[in-house]
Amino acid sequence: MRFIRGTFRLTTVSLILLLTTLLVLATAWIPVRIKGARLSAWLLPTVCRLLLTLFNVQFTALEAERITQHDGFIFPNHLSFLDIVLLMSIFPVRFLSKAEIANWPFVGWIARAVDTVFVKRENKDSREKARDALVQLHTFPAVALFPEGGIYQPRDELKPFRYGAFEIAQAGGIPYIPAVFIYDPLDAVFWRDEHLLTAVWRFASRPEPIQARLFLLRTVYPEPNDDPKQLALETHGAMAAIYKYGNNPEDDMLQSGI
Repeated sequence: MRFIRGTFRLTTVSLILLLTTLLVLATAWIPVRIKGARLSAWLLPTVCRLLLTLFNVQFTALEAERITQHDGFIFPNHLSFLDIVLLMSIFPVRFLSKAEIANWPFVGWIARAVDTVFVKRENKDSREKARDALVQLHTFPAVALFPEGGIYQPRDELKPFRYGAFEIAQAGGIPYIPAVFIYDPLDAVFWRDEHLLTAVWRFASRPEPIQARLFLLRTVYPEPNDDPKQLALETHGAMAAIYKYGNNPEDDMLQSGI
């Protein structure tokens, strides 16, 4: 039964991805923006919600309307390939992504068509160009950057944050919302040090529902004299506390709105 379920879901996703790519590419040239986002980008929230239903992901995002109104950055933790789908199901946010994704069939084509910013992380010039682009970029809809820099990590804690995202925010005076994803069970969506298809199959063949929650912390408004490293450390501490205690929604720390 798991084989049938997984095969059906992945076949359906392939068809949805093909159709979405065609629609996005067909509308990407139209110079129309709605609430700051390209017309083509507005196809994606509906598609992402459909995918969550298909895979039986029950998603709760407290204060999700803040993302729809935010002019700035979003700094989420990064646990799974599902993180991007969840954010996109709320609003057509944009992303900073590694350059090789731009050449991926379908996913890369869609990413280029909806204003994704690409960077070659191993190339200093590329990182500098990406930083310049982000400082000058129109930040509504919001741009999501993952300060951990990648998915692979211990599942019970956050990786140390890279300072680059905070340097960009501080240099441009760009506000950011720290955001924390929590999954139950995490094993169903966690991307270990393994081939992507292995993680996708484990996720696709699972019969039980998956609970996904997104907690948004208070918006941070960097000042000209702020130290980006200190901003990174303080944000990491606040997000780590939510990640540690977030499985208990009655916890005082959550109620205080760190």
